[in-house]
Amino acid sequence: MAAGPKPVRRVVTGNDAQGRSRVVWDSAAPNTRPSPGHPGAGMAELWAWHTCPAALSGERDDGALPFHPHAPEQGGFLRLVQSAARAKNYDAAKDASAEPLRETRERPGGTAWDRGAQNAFSSPVHKTQTVDYGIVMQGERVLILDEGERVMRQGDVVVQLGNWHGWSNPRSDSLMAFIMLGATFY
Repeated sequence: MAAGPKPVRRVVTGNDAQGRSRVVWDSAAPNTRPSPGHPGAGMAELWAWHTCPAALSGERDDGALPFHPHAPEQGGFLRLVQSAARAKNYDAAKDASAEPLRETRERPGGTAWDRGAQNAFSSPVHKTQTVDYGIVMQGERVLILDEGERVMRQGDVVVQLGNWHGWSNPRSDSLMAFIMLGATFY
């Protein structure tokens, strides 16, 4: 993969003043972010909504809102995550982004927590107060759970219900779509 995420074409449709369907935006997703410390990785937020039901106005580009790492409490978002495979010459001792498993910390915003255990080809072990639908679109990604790991391949779908998890790319680049919806722990 390249140094940052590949641009993602986003076609947003809506209605004109007469109620006829039309294309409102057709361009690269405006809210694309590289992942610091993760070469070739990043996210493209394609659309976000802050309340349910979501407004269907087409007047505001809800894919260009300020980036938030977590889903809105009463809404959600659609995000693509591009991740690069672990390099063949990867040396954990030289990885400045590596962090061991540690005590749980609450992330700013109060809807996510993490326990570290990350490196240049994996995310920290974390949980969010969301229902997450993760769809592997390309490649392979490993889902890390307290009870072990599950290899996820193209076409596989995971539904996560606010549980501890992490992601790793030991063998393959990957592209995943995530739909994350605000939820409540009972």
